[in-house]
Amino acid sequence: MKLSAKGRYAIKAMINIALNTSKEPKTLLQIAKHQGISLSYLEQLFALLRKHNLVSGIRGPGGGYKLSDLPENITIAQIINAINSDTVVNDASERKDEVIWSKFSAKLCNYLETVTLGSLISENNSVNITDSAATETVVDKIMVNGI
Repeated sequence: MKLSAKGRYAIKAMINIALNTSKEPKTLLQIAKHQGISLSYLEQLFALLRKHNLVSGIRGPGGGYKLSDLPENITIAQIINAINSDTVVNDASERKDEVIWSKFSAKLCNYLETVTLGSLISENNSVNITDSAATETVVDKIMVNGI
């Protein structure tokens, strides 16, 4: 499992969609502005998330993205694995540092399988997550305290 900026942006985008209380889907433009990242970068992330059935797209006017399942059923590990699905993994290494890192990565993956979008949101429901700094706080908590 690889924790990267790509994974962080994907988790933040998924949180942003999960927090959407309106019946309207979220557009990538709304999410890009909220996170302060480029629309084309977000399109690449959402192609992977859509490919792994984590989000569904709605076409046409008023279209955008919604979660494919309830936030309680989508794990952080699923999001990270979807984003890293195009990454080539070389497990044939015998170097000690690679073996240790591989074991750590497996433990981290096991833990992140237990953390859902729903649990992140419910643990942090006292935080006002209407601005990008607050969304950043939620992701920081899992990346720092969760490991």
